Amino acid sequence: MTDKLLNPWFDMLPDSIRRINSEIDHDLFWMMDQTGNYGFYLKTTKEFETTQIDIRLRGISLIKRNHENCGELFLILNRQNDWELFFSVCKDIISICLAYYNNEEMVYAVENRLKRWQAFLMQNTEISLSLMIQMGLFAELMFLNKVLIPKRGVANAITAWGGPESDRQDFSLDDISIEIKSYKTSRGPQVNISSTHQLFTDVKPLFLIAYGLTEAENGQSIVDLISELDMLISCESISIIQVFERKLIEFGYMPGITYDVIYKFTVDSLRGFIVEKDFPRILPHQTSPEIISVNYSIDLQLCTRFELDVNKII
Repeated sequence: MTDKLLNPWFDMLPDSIRRINSEIDHDLFWMMDQTGNYGFYLKTTKEFETTQIDIRLRGISLIKRNHENCGELFLILNRQNDWELFFSVCKDIISICLAYYNNEEMVYAVENRLKRWQAFLMQNTEISLSLMIQMGLFAELMFLNKVLIPKRGVANAITAWGGPESDRQDFSLDDISIEIKSYKTSRGPQVNISSTHQLFTDVKPLFLIAYGLTEAENGQSIVDLISELDMLISCESISIIQVFERKLIEFGYMPGITYDVIYKFTVDSLRGFIVEKDFPRILPHQTSPEIISVNYSIDLQLCTRFELDVNKII
């Protein structure tokens, strides 16, 4: 498609606005400022209680003001080359606006979503998720959805989720720690370990759970799993929902973005292992202090003596 079909600012003139959709109850506009910068403009039916907005979006200026008995929120893109990312932000904000009839509730929801974008843009320089990142996130979401939540409940499972930090286990419960790994079934059960701490804990039992995945059109994607989990956690407290959203952002996934490539997977195998004394691993206290990072692979086919039923682990 050409920019003209994708870009809502394509044929706009400087210092102009255009209503986004005449059928939307709220006053939402595409705009271009006097210097030709792309923008998004939200106008409320009455003034804001406060015009303070403590949100910083990389490459985007935010202006919140009261004018002629109305509130006005402006998002201005600083570099026109970044318009596709900006367009994703704007589309996401529009979807939030459509979910609310009341102006005050809408503004509160919009600002909360902008805070999520702030966290996302601080950590990500581009809107893409590699195959390996999607596989890793898929495995952890699948474990949450199909194994941990049914056994331990939504709040406990989400709270236990550590996310993508490489220096600790993916899930830390009161009684056990769990590291989740994924691998392509076609390449055999080999998993990558990227830290001496991933397979080490001296306070509680540690288990490794591995998912064998195959790309398949009839499979599920991370988007599918997130939708299922959204339904499960929708009745939980705001704090639990925010923890879940924050972990997704740490992986580089932002709801509302249209990603170029979203892979679908089928689960071919689910295997669990107890990581005990002689399990093959590199431990922190066995590593010279001059070594600041490690990365190695384990062939799980050679680790069958440590294998356990995943359901018995939880």
